[in-house]
Amino acid sequence: MRDMPVTVLGFGAMGRARHVSYPNVAKYYGDTPINPYVAQGFVLPHEADAARKLGWDVNLDMMDAIKNDKSEYVDICLPNALHHSAALAAIEAKKHVFCEKPLALTVAEAREMTEAAEACPGLLNSVNFIYRRVPANVFARKVVQENWFGKLLEARSYYNQSWGGPGTGGGWRFDAKAGGGTLADLGSHAIDMLYFVTGMRPSEVSAAQVAHVKERMFSVTKEDGTQAREPRKIEVDDGTRVVYFLPNGGIGSLECTRNAPGTYNTQGYEFYFEDGAIKWSYDDVNYLWIFESKERARGWRRVLCNDGGYTYCHFGGGHMDGYRDFLTSQCYENMRAIEGMDNLAPIATFRDAYEVERTCEAIRRSHRERRWVKLDEID
Repeated sequence: MRDMPVTVLGFGAMGRARHVSYPNVAKYYGDTPINPYVAQGFVLPHEADAARKLGWDVNLDMMDAIKNDKSEYVDICLPNALHHSAALAAIEAKKHVFCEKPLALTVAEAREMTEAAEACPGLLNSVNFIYRRVPANVFARKVVQENWFGKLLEARSYYNQSWGGPGTGGGWRFDAKAGGGTLADLGSHAIDMLYFVTGMRPSEVSAAQVAHVKERMFSVTKEDGTQAREPRKIEVDDGTRVVYFLPNGGIGSLECTRNAPGTYNTQGYEFYFEDGAIKWSYDDVNYLWIFESKERARGWRRVLCNDGGYTYCHFGGGHMDGYRDFLTSQCYENMRAIEGMDNLAPIATFRDAYEVERTCEAIRRSHRERRWVKLDEID
């Protein structure tokens, strides 16, 4: 095992989560080929004291943090609009790159990032579609790969939250130039899950999007350095609904919203095949539900998935896994990928995330132009 210094960009929720995850890779996984540790972090000035209390070597200059010699791996936990410039700078500096999703706010940016990463085959390019590390989803993928139930006929995917209603203030997630809206932030996970589990992406989409809250109050810094709040028009979606065709002739639907009172944060899918079905929900994250049509005593089975050949490190069967475990497992899989080792299940590459962005753009175009949009139209 060798040590690898990491630069974390950002001190929001995901940046702080990485502070927890990297030290646990070697603790969870004694067979990890690399022991990652946070060598430095780029933070904003008002975050510096808190970051130093965690032991971070603080850098207030993002580009210097990326390009200096203190690390060989850059973890991008910045607002979505900054992913493009940060990733390109890291690739140019010949650093391994791990990026939060969505990869970018436009297809053109995502394509440029993907092409730059693929021009450096010795470098990791990984995107944090973290739900690929959930054992139930790894098992679901196995069910489809082994063709337990035949052709996929219909699919339903969703990711809904409640913390975006009229009482929620503005922030980068509601800023068209910074976040990209609910489809980019939540729907991207659902799109990636469809592909991860079934191996298929939508081939043609019809979509509707809405901003329920037309104006939100944003915090701003005035010229004299004081903080104030001002109203801004909202130009991104609060909610999105999509119907789509699959390449095999099947059909599906996707929904994502931040206006689902009582549903704080949940996602899931239901996939219906010729001879059975599977479904998963983040509310019941350790279990996959399976229905086999050919059983004589038919009914749904709730299968615990945090034990067996489709799981990650755990502390004994029946001890439930959670978000921090999944993120540690993602960091572990990144270390294995750097060393050219096999993963339990594929990590999401920049290419995968670019394909997600193509689907998002097709959805946005369908809404704007009020028509069906084929994915072949999006490059």
